[in-house]
Amino acid sequence: MKWGIVGTGNMGTVLLHALTSSQAVNQDDVYLYNRTFMKAYALKKDYPKVHVVQMLDSLISECDFILLCAKPKEIIKLAKELKSEVRPEQCVISITSSVSVDHLNDILPCQVARMIPSITNRALSGVTLLTFPNNFDQEKKWMLLQTCKHFSKPVEVEEQHVRIASDIVSCGPAFLSFILEEMIQSAHKKTGIPVHQATTLVEQMVVGFGKLFEENIYDFSSLKEKVMVKGGITGEGMIALEHSFNDVFDEVFNATHTKFYNEKDHIDAIVNEHNLK
Repeated sequence: MKWGIVGTGNMGTVLLHALTSSQAVNQDDVYLYNRTFMKAYALKKDYPKVHVVQMLDSLISECDFILLCAKPKEIIKLAKELKSEVRPEQCVISITSSVSVDHLNDILPCQVARMIPSITNRALSGVTLLTFPNNFDQEKKWMLLQTCKHFSKPVEVEEQHVRIASDIVSCGPAFLSFILEEMIQSAHKKTGIPVHQATTLVEQMVVGFGKLFEENIYDFSSLKEKVMVKGGITGEGMIALEHSFNDVFDEVFNATHTKFYNEKDHIDAIVNEHNLK
């Protein structure tokens, strides 16, 4: 099977690395297209066997799975461009939450799916979120799931939960990075510990933290219980944290969902206008 990646920005490059470094897909079975040709061509330095094409139809003619790695409005524009080019047996995949499988189904005469990656896939880890329409080919579904297993834990997610799942899987690393940077800066301001030293301590704490879950040593509750000795210092810090952190993620998720639904309404309008023509 041959894979096409349309758009070689951050997530397109993450998927290129995940697919090839995990050996889920051979480099010479990957085709890249970017509107700025040299941006895609520069990736041959690290992935010398991939094919970089100048014309989108060259990618379409070769590939079985086509990943649209672009902003939502651009994905709809690309889908319209592909409408007369794709074959029924091909599969076009959106990687953004606000472009649903129904949106693609309304435009394209081929198989469609949604696959939302995470920056953690760059380390051949983390989760990939997948959504399939009811009529999706079962063999292709199996192939997509097996491919994603090489570099992530694939999780099927229903449309009504796609935004919150994406907040956790895709946005989560950025949210947690912000919180941890706040920890580093507060440690520096409070005690004068050098930022670089505090950064090293936090990074290594996070690495060890992840391994506790990877090896099923603790879950969140048992880990807290193990660290928070009754009457100890951790417990006092937790009280302060609970007071200052209360409802923070309610606000975060309110903001992401507002943006999502505004974006989705805009995509709905564009697709409906297309269908009326």
